[in-house]
Amino acid sequence: TSLSDFELEHGEEKAKLWYIKYPIKGQKPKNKKQEFITVATTRPETMLGDTAVAVNPKDKRYKKLIGQHVILPLVRREIPIISDRLVDSEFGTGAVKVTPAHDLRDYEIATSHNLESIQVIDDKNKITKEAPEKYRNLSTSEAREKVVKDLESLGLIQKVEDLIHQVPQCYRCSRKIEIIPSEQWFLAMDKLAKMAEKEVKSGKVRFHPKRFEKVYFDRLKNIRDWCISRQLWWGHKIPVSGSEDVLDTWFSSALWPFATLGWPKKTKDLKTFYPNDVLSTGRDIIHLWIQRMIFSGMEFMKKKPFEDVYYHPTILTKEGKRMSKSLGTGIDPLVLIEKYGADATRFGLAWYLTGGQDVRFSEDSGVMGRKFCNKIWNASRFVLLQIQVPGSKIKDYSLGSKIKGFTPADKKVLKDLDKIIKSVDKDLENFRFGKAAQNLYDFFWHVFCDKYIEEAKLQIKNAKSKTERENTEKVLLYILLNSLKLLHPFIPFITEEIYQGLPIKNKKKSLMVEDWPHSR
Repeated sequence: TSLSDFELEHGEEKAKLWYIKYPIKGQKPKNKKQEFITVATTRPETMLGDTAVAVNPKDKRYKKLIGQHVILPLVRREIPIISDRLVDSEFGTGAVKVTPAHDLRDYEIATSHNLESIQVIDDKNKITKEAPEKYRNLSTSEAREKVVKDLESLGLIQKVEDLIHQVPQCYRCSRKIEIIPSEQWFLAMDKLAKMAEKEVKSGKVRFHPKRFEKVYFDRLKNIRDWCISRQLWWGHKIPVSGSEDVLDTWFSSALWPFATLGWPKKTKDLKTFYPNDVLSTGRDIIHLWIQRMIFSGMEFMKKKPFEDVYYHPTILTKEGKRMSKSLGTGIDPLVLIEKYGADATRFGLAWYLTGGQDVRFSEDSGVMGRKFCNKIWNASRFVLLQIQVPGSKIKDYSLGSKIKGFTPADKKVLKDLDKIIKSVDKDLENFRFGKAAQNLYDFFWHVFCDKYIEEAKLQIKNAKSKTERENTEKVLLYILLNSLKLLHPFIPFITEEIYQGLPIKNKKKSLMVEDWPHSR
């Protein structure tokens, strides 16, 4: 099947670099040696499909040879010497063989120079009938051995070097990719790329963190037409294709925001839920999915698919590698939940969400989360014990402007609560979840528990009147209730359990539907 450039990975391979002499066409002068241009290649078998030799136009060594021709060894085909800026003067001799059918760079060079493309390797990895008869039906490895042997017998191998180089591999199976020409369906990208660029540049689609806009725009520069066909057993069959071609998975995925809602019919779900608000995703599929959802939405729906895109970090192993099920380096969240609790695991992971950077996972986050959840539970028990003492008749914990005679400690903690409400609001609106979690941790543990609760104990103990005592109890409960609201998105289960036990007026059925805190 065809593969996207983004489905390729490159791995190191030990190889040989053969320096092959190509005879320059022309009558050999009497008593003078044949002139050659030497090319370096790691794949001598592909020379059977060469249609040119290329040099960089700035390479002074070959300036006089540009426009001349060589006789392709073993094939005896006359091919031109051309100049192209894609040629790396530092590689090998600075002169390269051009095999358009079996190399992506060579294909680009051939397109610019209107060169013929000759396929000498088929989809079974065999040499085709386009090559001389003695090499036909050989595997590429067999052909390489025979080609090298024949070149050596002709004295056309100048030298051979050991080389470590990068070769394209399939990202799924890690097998080396053989590049061959095939008929595929392509999507013209000029118009669509401009659509995708406009929606983000105008601010209609916002990225969080914003720096990922650069990656997005860089991918749109000089974008190639998109090969959307695959030759697989599964997938959406291409409607215009008479063959068994199916659509690239990413093409189908790009339709997700509206295709799942009944499109192309004008359904109630489509009207209600398109466009969406937020997409949460990894940065590794900015081009594969995000761009394509945006221009597909604009093309088919005439509307953007979402307003905000949040790029979360990738959780890596302690060694900094991507987690892998096959290697046994993945983390089962159910195991963590069993060990530390759902809230502790959730809060520990939220702690990591700082700016989209990849993070190395450690169970220390679960330990921290569990200790914090215990702190919340114990602090809440203390507050409940104070307000449920015999004779307490507190019914209104809204505070507002009704309480007079605040102590300095009361004023300080209420002021700090206002600050944390404002900062959490701002952080959540801007998708800074890690920062919000860390600030909430500091407020609840160090401001509320370490400072105010200790002050409250003294205030209750030394209260000169029932009103003074009740004022302290009201502040305690007010801070606790609002803290539970702020913590609920991060720690939903424990906060809900504590909320259900609070003796407050006009309590909702669930903390989830309580009014969000507002600064006083």
